[in-house]
Amino acid sequence: MELAVELGEGFADDEVTVLVDGQEEWHRTGVTTNYSVGIADVARISGEPGALVEVRVRDLAGRREVGEDARLRADIDVSGKKLALGAASQGDIF
Repeated sequence: MELAVELGEGFADDEVTVLVDGQEEWHRTGVTTNYSVGIADVARISGEPGALVEVRVRDLAGRREVGEDARLRADIDVSGKKLALGAASQGDIF
């Protein structure tokens, strides 16, 4: 199944890696949040329910097991010291 990992707020010219069960599935540099839409990028990856998705950026990492929802969202807090990875809110995806 295809998963969408929305990279949301707090990204600033970052190098981001998304792994599924420890294997790199997506990697990009220069990831920066466009605050007019609240999204930096969308990583489209493959993963089944029960797989562990990990987002790595800077010295931060967030992990979440894939449930039935095919959309996750990663945000970096304003201090730049915490990455939250959770279910994405419903609505348009870019």
